Amino acid sequence: MAAWMVMALAPGLALCCAAVLAERAAQQRRWASRWIWLGAMAASILLPMLGPAIPELAPLRLPAASPGWLAGTAPIPPHLDVAVRPHGTLLAGGVWISLSVATMLLLTFAAVLLQLRARAWRRLSLGGSEVYVAPDAGPAVFGWWRPRIVLPAWLVDAPGCQRELAIAHEQSHLMARDPQLLGLAIAMTVLMPWNLALWWQLRRLRDAIEVDCDARVLRRGCDLVDYGETLLALGLRRSPLCGLMAASDQSQSLLERRIRIMSSQPNHWSRLTACALTGLALCVAAVAAELAPAKAHPAATAPVHAVPVAPPAPPAPAPAVPAQPAIAPLAPVPALAPVAALAPPAPDAADSGDVPDAAEEAAERAAELKNDAEADSQAAQEAKRDAEEQMAQAREAMREAEAAEAEAQQRMREAEAAQRATQPSTSGG
Repeated sequence: MAAWMVMALAPGLALCCAAVLAERAAQQRRWASRWIWLGAMAASILLPMLGPAIPELAPLRLPAASPGWLAGTAPIPPHLDVAVRPHGTLLAGGVWISLSVATMLLLTFAAVLLQLRARAWRRLSLGGSEVYVAPDAGPAVFGWWRPRIVLPAWLVDAPGCQRELAIAHEQSHLMARDPQLLGLAIAMTVLMPWNLALWWQLRRLRDAIEVDCDARVLRRGCDLVDYGETLLALGLRRSPLCGLMAASDQSQSLLERRIRIMSSQPNHWSRLTACALTGLALCVAAVAAELAPAKAHPAATAPVHAVPVAPPAPPAPAPAVPAQPAIAPLAPVPALAPVAALAPPAPDAADSGDVPDAAEEAAERAAELKNDAEADSQAAQEAKRDAEEQMAQAREAMREAEAAEAEAQQRMREAEAAQRATQPSTSGG
């Protein structure tokens, strides 16, 4: 379970890259991008679950791993793996459930605290809409079942243009059901709170919700300059209480990105760029599907039953090898019996009741055959060593013969030289 949880992060990270590329393509064509991140979150949960059902199309598919493979160590012995695997699964499952429950309790506490604070807020009717006025919250939309608009107290006394644009922004959230969409994304995060990719995708989903809301507000005919000034004014007086609300006053980096996206104009290459980014995003999504944990091999997942195995018998002493002559031809190594001949005979149907006795006899027979094979191997090794000694002696004798021959040739040369030296004196006399 722990190994599966770690490998489940791989498709989520790949889906993050695919969603970023798809979001860039959507921005090129002024399309909504919040559905891209919602789909990435759903796929990050479903791909690890549906990994065994996905066909393997590439060698990137991650196999189902064991704790020993994950740690990079040798495989766990069978008699230990049977005892370790259930405990590891229970521990990982307990951690998973504990994190989910803790996350759900924390979110429930934040929602209850927000509802309690909302009781002290006063209601007003501004621009034909009923809104809540809070001293330290908004502008935002709070509540999932019955979402409502909350504005900060300073915005009530702000210029009418800014107040109307802020209310229009929050009403766009209500009409697009962004609070319910955000609640669904948070619920998916609670299912896998240990998946860090889900938390990052949730953050990008919140950003995409605000970008899509800006586009909807501008499509209704609002002035871009006035809307940008309103966003800057809201960004300078950010509310400290946002929490689970769909708030329009996010971080300064997001505010700059929203203004840059709103003020950008599509060029002649926007269609081609969007097509290229979409194709690349689909390729990365296909890789994410292949990175999902695959189905474990039957041999790896089959239960292992611990069977007591008797210790092997000590090897028989090697037979004495008779001394060989100084130079003798190598004796042929005795051939081992074929594997089929070593196999014990199949038990008869009549002996099916004596399975333990037949198994013991087969084990004893296998041990005897193993001892005989080891004895033959030792005998062959002894014969090989004797042959090597004989070869060494033969090479030594050859070196001595060469030395004697060289000495004899030297003496012959000396004799010939002495004979030539005596010839002049003889001829002169």
